[in-house]
Amino acid sequence: MNKKSKVDTRAKFEIRQERIAVVIMTLCVLPILYIYGLFFSNAFINQQTGEWTLANFNFFTNEIKLGQTTIEPIGESFKNTIYFTAVVTICEVVFSCMAGYALSRLDFVGKKTITMSLLILRMFPGVLLLIGVLYVLMYMGIVNTMFGVILVAIAFRLPGSSFIIRNFFAQVPKDIENSALVDGCNRFTAFFQVIIHLVKPGIASTSVFAFMAAWSNYLLFNVLIFNTKTPVLATYLRKISTNDEMIADYGIFCAMALVYMLPVVVFFFISQKSLMKGNVSGGKGI
Repeated sequence: MNKKSKVDTRAKFEIRQERIAVVIMTLCVLPILYIYGLFFSNAFINQQTGEWTLANFNFFTNEIKLGQTTIEPIGESFKNTIYFTAVVTICEVVFSCMAGYALSRLDFVGKKTITMSLLILRMFPGVLLLIGVLYVLMYMGIVNTMFGVILVAIAFRLPGSSFIIRNFFAQVPKDIENSALVDGCNRFTAFFQVIIHLVKPGIASTSVFAFMAAWSNYLLFNVLIFNTKTPVLATYLRKISTNDEMIADYGIFCAMALVYMLPVVVFFFISQKSLMKGNVSGGKGI
């Protein structure tokens, strides 16, 4: 009887703790929901009349006039951002997969040194390197170009991505790869036909982080691009929020931020299935 009462008491205690946790989480989430509610509502509200409208999204086709300042349509910025994000994401995923596989499977001189260097470079803030990177790009003659920004973005992200994907390759049992080699595959075909399918969660996570970092990149374009010939969405948002006359239309700004946010959300939901997959289970001798 005492045992049953202890179990009931423990169950009541756990239920009470869960309810307290739910209340605390609700109180923490409510301000965030309120902010997002204002954000979405302002995107569809005329700031002068207070009426619901889609005029805030006219930046897709028309120029925006804020006082005496005229801002061009978003088309060129959107195209440059998509191009930059696609190139950086694809290159980062491909190069990090090759580097991660080599560091987890192959034995060569300097392997431990390279692995530790990747970890150190991942912890080192890239902002401190921008002055040196600027001089390197000037020496190579690719400063103030999209190509130079793409190279720097990939170089800054590659150490961390390679170190992350290396851990996913290391979790794949070697027996699976050895079985593929015994069945007639070489390392190249074993990588693309067997191993690459077992590290899809790692590839998905690397792709998501690479996409988010490239899509929201503002610092590199602000430092390494000296003119407005290569606009992206991040610099376009800055132009709307900080024009020469310091006039801001928060309806247009919220609508632009909504468009800026949607691709990241869509990309996350597309890759969510791969992100949620567990580690490798099953295999020869496992």
